[in-house]
Amino acid sequence: MTRLTEGDVRHLTADLVAWEQGLRRLTGLSLAELAERACAADAGAAARLRGARIGIIPISAGLGFIPGFSECVAAILRHLGGDAFVTPQADVLGLQYAAEHGAEVVFAADDYRFIALSIRTGACVDNDSATAAGYVAALDAAVPVADQPVLVIGLGPVGRAAARRLVDLGAHVLAAETDRGRARAAAAELNVRLVSLEEGLAACSSVVDAAPAADLISVDWVGERSVVVAPGLPPAATEAARAALGDRYVHEPLAVGVAVMALAAIIGQEFAGRRL
Repeated sequence: MTRLTEGDVRHLTADLVAWEQGLRRLTGLSLAELAERACAADAGAAARLRGARIGIIPISAGLGFIPGFSECVAAILRHLGGDAFVTPQADVLGLQYAAEHGAEVVFAADDYRFIALSIRTGACVDNDSATAAGYVAALDAAVPVADQPVLVIGLGPVGRAAARRLVDLGAHVLAAETDRGRARAAAAELNVRLVSLEEGLAACSSVVDAAPAADLISVDWVGERSVVVAPGLPPAATEAARAALGDRYVHEPLAVGVAVMALAAIIGQEFAGRRL
């Protein structure tokens, strides 16, 4: 999980409606419907988020609070129809407050993990895997990936989870990763072909950007069929490339993962990395 900054989350709530409109133009899906697809849930399953009592617990450990983070998570959940609230206390006191005030699901994040936990069922959903599932679902809705080459840039936790899900969907996955140890481990674990970034971009019009590196994809790469889904921060596509892609560039630092996490927790699925 990439630790977001205050700047990353400051404008998320204000831009969410416009971002979702772009998602719908590309995929035909709302954010809630994208979560359903990522969870392989029945159509209409996201209706269970309406009125669901969800507590967001600020966590003080490590580098501490990200200003606005908990409030943004709550706003996204309310956008999905949830009865979401930020606990007035942090840490264990916050968990106690959420439970005593009727939360069926709680969200919490520290420097290493961002999870949704169902108090009712014990289902625990990790943001890395949920985010990967959401972005792959968006790509597959925009340009079906079965029997198609797809480039995954970066084989950290989100990239590996995305590659695994793409393989399960029948894609021919090419992966670019500069860390040799990580690349070898992923190649042994996953059915992917390791390539250089240049080779991967030359072979693929669909890209999952899961790399913590900027300006890897230039505007020269962008064609009529090019699509980039980008859970990674900072964006691997240059500003000019993102402008040329328009709605075919899917990037939102928080809402995709939060939506999938919430629905998976509500319906009792577990998105652990090993399961994706």
